[in-house]
Amino acid sequence: MAARLSHLVSRFREMGVPVVDEEGDSAFAAVVLTPSEMSLWSSMDPRDRRHSVDVSRRFVASCPGAKREEVAAALLHDVGKAAVSLGRIGRSIATFVPLTSQMRRYRDHERIGADMLRALPADPRTIELVSGAASDTVAKFLRAADEVVEVRRATDRRDNGQ
Repeated sequence: MAARLSHLVSRFREMGVPVVDEEGDSAFAAVVLTPSEMSLWSSMDPRDRRHSVDVSRRFVASCPGAKREEVAAALLHDVGKAAVSLGRIGRSIATFVPLTSQMRRYRDHERIGADMLRALPADPRTIELVSGAASDTVAKFLRAADEVVEVRRATDRRDNGQ
């Protein structure tokens, strides 16, 4: 429980940091996603898109043999959140105590995201990973990449020569 709480506190902080490289994030996603997947990804909050790119990069680094549809799942793992209108504080509350129907929907974002992908239609492997139903090694790498929270700041780009 303590590790989960620490992750959620870090995610809450991450959601408060301004997005600094939307063009770079979009360019990264466009290389991986199909046009219909890219349309879904673009519907996400900019901070969720930034998070998805960070997760994808960590995922690829830890699972270098990942297929396109698996990297797409990393980019789209939170796409169901786009269908639920909750702000930063509402999301945090929903994680612990889903007080409203919107908060209950937020907690079901994996199923919602999988349904959104089925409607495209997307690759079954992408859907399986986004839904949270997969439990193989690739799914474990994806979950691990999602658990790490590293906040990118404007200075990070300069420090990395970007």
